[in-house]
Amino acid sequence: MNRVSIKITGAQGQGVNSVGEMCAKGLKRAGYCVFGYREYMSIIKGGHSSYQLDISGEQIESAEAQVDILICFNHLGLGKNAHEVKRGGIILHQTPQWSFAASVQKLLDRRHVRVLYLPNEMILKKLEAKPILGNVLITSVVWALLGRKESELQALVREQFGHKGRELLMLNFRCVVEGFAFATSHSDHLTIKLSSSSARWKDHLLVTGSQAMGLGLIHAGCRLYAGYPMTPSSPLLSFIAACQNATGMLVKQAEDEITAAQMMSGAMFMGTRAVTATSGGGFDLMTETVSLNAIIENPSVFIVAQRPGPGTGLPTWTAQGDLLLAATGAHGEFSRIVLAVSDAHDCFSLMPTAFNLAEEWQTPVIVLTDKQLAEALFTQAPFDHKTATIERGRLVVRPAELRKLQSTDRYDPTTPDGVSPRWLPGAEAATFCAQGDEHAADGSVDESAPNARMQMEKRMRKIEAIRKTLPEPELYIVSKDRSVTLSSSKGDTTVGTLIVSWGSNKGVILDAISLLVRSPKSEVRNPAIGYLHYTYLWPLKIERLEKLVKKVKKVVLIEQNYQGQLGMLLKMQCGIDIPHKILKYDGRPFFVDELAEKLSSFIFHLSSP
Repeated sequence: MNRVSIKITGAQGQGVNSVGEMCAKGLKRAGYCVFGYREYMSIIKGGHSSYQLDISGEQIESAEAQVDILICFNHLGLGKNAHEVKRGGIILHQTPQWSFAASVQKLLDRRHVRVLYLPNEMILKKLEAKPILGNVLITSVVWALLGRKESELQALVREQFGHKGRELLMLNFRCVVEGFAFATSHSDHLTIKLSSSSARWKDHLLVTGSQAMGLGLIHAGCRLYAGYPMTPSSPLLSFIAACQNATGMLVKQAEDEITAAQMMSGAMFMGTRAVTATSGGGFDLMTETVSLNAIIENPSVFIVAQRPGPGTGLPTWTAQGDLLLAATGAHGEFSRIVLAVSDAHDCFSLMPTAFNLAEEWQTPVIVLTDKQLAEALFTQAPFDHKTATIERGRLVVRPAELRKLQSTDRYDPTTPDGVSPRWLPGAEAATFCAQGDEHAADGSVDESAPNARMQMEKRMRKIEAIRKTLPEPELYIVSKDRSVTLSSSKGDTTVGTLIVSWGSNKGVILDAISLLVRSPKSEVRNPAIGYLHYTYLWPLKIERLEKLVKKVKKVVLIEQNYQGQLGMLLKMQCGIDIPHKILKYDGRPFFVDELAEKLSSFIFHLSSP
């Protein structure tokens, strides 16, 4: 895949992100698809952090492990990240009199990596500019190295800083001029060529997963957001709070996760669409509320932004280790729905779906995301604001129908699919009791054996009914021309190798497959590589997988956890054991070059005579 990657490193608080975000905005407008990836330590300031931007004229939704340009705000990047630069790449730094260790210098020489010292402080002193303007100076050097126009960057600078006054704007412009002059003086041996641009990207959005999810919640009719800050769910809380005046949504930072879950549950019980979001540790505290909502059959939506654990774990890194928690956490047996978003489009479009499912089946819905998705920057087509519908399930609101209701209708154990009529407190209808003890049809406490059996069976009947209505996992096939086809069930027979995964792995898997399908080995041994993507993770749909497994030559499971948790659920559900696994659990996402190499080893080795 024809892409260029830039990695900016420095201490937290040095403006690392601002350089990447400004480049991302300018390159998208110039006709490039960009994908942004952040790394940072779980301390407020001073820790080593980075912002990586991958750029292509084609669709990309992943980052590379090896980069073309490494920009180091301080010496830590030179020591920690120099080995990540590709053959023929560039290191741009501002640490005077720096010299690499002999082994590192040998590696850089072997890769023909070019190292350029930017005298940032000296240039800023000449301009009589404060150190904070060094970010614009560095951005201008990078912009020039990519072969972009000075006028493009000036337009971005005017947009970002124009409101701060003419004097500061002119100083920023002088930094741009100096940066281009510096890059031009070294252009004879320092250039990185971008691929051809495409006009299709110019009108796309630049949006993080958290921003897309926040817009999706607004689109879904959510009127209350209750949460407690916990990385990586905090960016969603921040975005929703920033939109509060425009949307009129009630945004409440509760004193803890238990309170946030209870506030969401109370609002949903009163008929207001509400949500709470947290990470794994916070969801542990919420599981008693999950169980309560199950027994009172109250629609509820929980968002779990995964990070590595156990304990505090790696708070600012990524993982997919909470699937089993979402599918089985909370005491007792009850029906629930677990789904996972995979990209910015999912983050937006699946929010109405989550609320509709919760209200239709009167059960908890748990939406899984992760740090990679929450903070990644996507080049995303404008969202469709017209097609989503709001489905309230069997919520009774018409006065004539309300007057016909009896108290025993609320938890009637004879309902075929386990879902009873639901009506709101204060409605002109019969009253019922909603409490956490086992109850009779009207909600009153009933601990008799026959009633306990009937109510359990009522609630558990939902799970089979839900399973029948959920979509099958999607099968993607990447062709030689890099086009991605969403296969119908009739196309399943064309797959030779099947990859199975879920969540944020989707983008990097499709990017990696697009590399592999053009391999000479692929032409000989693997006519097609398919990716079976699970969005709906509980209850599991298994029919398509069962049919595919009988036809394909090999199956590979890819997950960001130690145990292969989706594989465990599949084995529990249908007995299929996927022996070939690519698992990662170091807090970093899969990188496209890394995953392509692992898949190549798996696929082509396994297909050898």
